[in-house]
Amino acid sequence: MTPDAPHQVLLVEDDPMIAKTLAMSLRYQGFALSIATSLQQAQAVLAERGFDLLMLDVGLPDGSGVDFCRQVRERDADVPILMLTARTEEATAVASIDGGADDYVRKPYGLLELSARMKRLVQRRAKDRASLAFGPVAIDTKRRMVVVDGRDLHLGKREFDILHLLVREGGGAVTREQILAMLDCDREIYDRTIDSHLSHLRRKLKDAGAAVRITAIYGVGYRLEMPT
Repeated sequence: MTPDAPHQVLLVEDDPMIAKTLAMSLRYQGFALSIATSLQQAQAVLAERGFDLLMLDVGLPDGSGVDFCRQVRERDADVPILMLTARTEEATAVASIDGGADDYVRKPYGLLELSARMKRLVQRRAKDRASLAFGPVAIDTKRRMVVVDGRDLHLGKREFDILHLLVREGGGAVTREQILAMLDCDREIYDRTIDSHLSHLRRKLKDAGAAVRITAIYGVGYRLEMPT
C-alpha cells in the first residue's frame, strides 16, 4: 500500500444504516470499507482478498462475531481485528480479546474515537510488517528496497508497489481492483497498463534468478508462487 492509498477495511455489520454511515464517514479518515452483512458473506470475501483491518459486530444474524474472530485468527495471525458490540458486560469484552481480537469498541461510539482506534491498529501492523519476505524475495518497505538472494533488485515505483502487495499477501490472491485501489489511479487509464507492469516485473524477477513466479488466476487476479 502506498502512503496515500486508503486502508482497506472489511466491516461485518448487519445494520445497513450503520454500515452506510461508517463507510461515508471513515472515507474521509483514510479508510475504504467493504461491507459484509453476515458471517457467511464475510467468509466468502476473506477467501478472495486480504484487508488491512477487520471490524466485526459481536451479534450477527448467522452466528457469533466472537466465534468468527477465533476462526479468522486460526488462519491469519496478522490481520488486526476490532470488535463492535452493543453489550456492556465485561464478559463479552474478555471473550473478544481471548478470541483473538486486538481491540473492541462499545456502541454507541464516537466516530473520532473509532477512527483513532482503527488507525492505531493499522499503523501497528504496518510497523510490524516494515520488512516482508516471500521465498528469496525480501522487501524493506521503509527504504523501498527489494533484495533477491542477497542482491538488490532495482524496480520502478509501480513495479515495487505491485510486488509489495503480492508479497504482503503471502501467496494469497490479489485482484486487479486491489492493485488499482493501492495505486490510486484512474481505472480507465491505468487498467490498460497493469499487464505491462506485471510483464516487466516478471522479467526482472526471472533475470535476478528469483525462484518465485507471478501466476495469473483466471477471473480473480494474481498471486506469488514458489515453483515445485
